[in-house]
Amino acid sequence: MTELDNGLVISKLKREIGEMVTELNGTAERNIQLLENEISKLKETIDQAVKTAGILENEKEKEERSGKVYTSLSRMKPLHINIEDEPSQETKTVSGKKSQNKIGINNPENDFSSLSIREKALVLHRMGRDPESIASELNMSRGEINLIISLHEGRN
Repeated sequence: MTELDNGLVISKLKREIGEMVTELNGTAERNIQLLENEISKLKETIDQAVKTAGILENEKEKEERSGKVYTSLSRMKPLHINIEDEPSQETKTVSGKKSQNKIGINNPENDFSSLSIREKALVLHRMGRDPESIASELNMSRGEINLIISLHEGRN
């Protein structure tokens, strides 16, 4: 081999090595892009999991609060109120027992507004009002009214 042949071989090797380096660089760039895409997807998944965990935590706190409300409502004293709609009608008793607290047309001494929310809800229920209208009048949710009624009826 001559020097000319050696020079051609060396330049051919340099060109092939250059092409191989270029191909490796391209492959590395594609792999880096794929990894960056996967990392981005993982970040989105983690963000969604964090949001879901926050929502679940809020729901758990709501459930605990509602449990506390239920417990405190169930510990309230029994309600003994008589309701008189008309003078000729029999007296209705919310608790089923006789009481001194008469609410109605014939007894203006005991005003409806002086009752607690719980007592008002039970009086209106005994008067035949549906839970939705009671809730609307007392600015409460229908669920709260149903809870008050069911707790009271569960005692009797």
